[in-house]
Amino acid sequence: MRGTVLSRLRLGTKKLLRDQGGNALMLTAAAVVPVIGIVGSAVDIGRAYMAQLRLQQACDAGVLAGRRAMAGGDYADPQKAEANKMFNFNFPTDVYGSKNISFTSTASVSKTDVNGVASAILPSAIMFMFGTDQFNLTANCAAKLEISNTDVVLVLDVTGSMESKNPGDSDSKIVGLRNAAMVFFDTLTKAEIGDGRLRFGIVPYSGTVNVGAILNTANPAWISDSVTVPSRTPLYRSNGTFSQYRYENRTFNVSGGKGGANMTFNTGTNGADLTSNWDGCIMERKTTTFNKSTTAPADAYDMDVNMVPTSNDDTKWKMFLADFAYSRSGSATSDSTSNNTSFGKAAEDPDVDTGACPVPAMKLTEMDDAGKQKFKDKIAELKPQGFTYHDSGMAWGARLISPTGLFATENSTVTNKRPISRHIIFMTDGAMTAPRANFSHQGQERVITRIGASDDGDAVDRHNNRFEQLCARAKNMPVGQNDAPVVIWVIGFGVTLNDQLTRCATTGKAYQTGSNKKLEGIFQSIADQISRLRLSQ
Repeated sequence: MRGTVLSRLRLGTKKLLRDQGGNALMLTAAAVVPVIGIVGSAVDIGRAYMAQLRLQQACDAGVLAGRRAMAGGDYADPQKAEANKMFNFNFPTDVYGSKNISFTSTASVSKTDVNGVASAILPSAIMFMFGTDQFNLTANCAAKLEISNTDVVLVLDVTGSMESKNPGDSDSKIVGLRNAAMVFFDTLTKAEIGDGRLRFGIVPYSGTVNVGAILNTANPAWISDSVTVPSRTPLYRSNGTFSQYRYENRTFNVSGGKGGANMTFNTGTNGADLTSNWDGCIMERKTTTFNKSTTAPADAYDMDVNMVPTSNDDTKWKMFLADFAYSRSGSATSDSTSNNTSFGKAAEDPDVDTGACPVPAMKLTEMDDAGKQKFKDKIAELKPQGFTYHDSGMAWGARLISPTGLFATENSTVTNKRPISRHIIFMTDGAMTAPRANFSHQGQERVITRIGASDDGDAVDRHNNRFEQLCARAKNMPVGQNDAPVVIWVIGFGVTLNDQLTRCATTGKAYQTGSNKKLEGIFQSIADQISRLRLSQ
């Protein structure tokens, strides 16, 4: 019996040892803990990775917004608010379950960069069981504006209406323009340039432009030695005393006045000599009459923005000698005892727009310390006077920026051999006004017909046609192989943009506003678009 019991026990033990039932449950139970650890770490680390990526993107977006809002000014509460708004939009409260979200942004000492630091705490979903309660997330970011090779010419309306105020503004439009131009300047000059080149030019315009110093410096031969203007000659009695004036066209030899020397001609009161010097404004070179809907012919040299003067006097510009120019009712010569006021003397009256000469233009100048000061001084000099001839301003905006024209050697290439971005900022506060009785860059149309206008309305139409063609020539002028076409930005200031101004602008680059503050915003927006806002960290 005893052997039988022992035998059965031994057999049962062997059977039990050979039986594997239930092993899987035991192994699974043993593996649950590491499996949970692996899965939990994958889930939480994945959440942490996504949250970290989102935090970095939000930080980047915040400093980019802050730097754009900063423009060229200070980084104060309004700019920080823009940065915070963009950060919060990209990393809202409780995203991925995060908490204690923080974002701060500051400007660098040089005010070229905006730096940011972001942080958040992400509680773990599973890993807390293994002692990891949370992930501390941080992100650093920085943004800067940078300029590569950029040429900008500001073509600015400084006509008499710029002395007025827009409704709601306490300062005149000319003050608003000065302030807006400086916002534009500050934004671009405080951008990162590196080995790039940033240049500014300025063309204040009304009835003409003041480019005499620019031409004289480049080549005095580009200025004609003679000029024909409506003027007058004194007539005398047989005893040699003054009798009357003969109002007629006169041609003066002005070769001695190119450098600013005084010139004397007998056009003064009662036959006396009148002495004056040239202030730098010009009359356009030879033109040919074409109507308001006709394309300018090849021999209309005033429409050619790339032609360099030759020995042919028709290709040269003439001195704008308003002091020696006198109005008369038509092209015929007439004798009179009336002592008419010269266009130059009339322009001295702030309430008279005839014969006005704007302040000198500034050719494209590199923005080193001297260039920056020159720009600031030029903007401060702007003063309103004269009628509105958009074509006079656009012709010289295009000439100063052309890579193949008068200044091709300076404009066509740059030492770092990277592409050049070219921009014309054209700002006006009104539509074309071109009365035939006025003395302008085309002379006095009523007396010496150059554009062929039959009346003032026809003159406006013809000048508008010229303006639009000059805009097209600027946008289509030849540029370097890798350079983009010239971009024209048009701003209507206190005026609704008409068809001519809208068509002048590059597509999508036309703006209008009726307040000084909004004008600053437009100039800042254009500067932001010209520069390249990028992350620097």
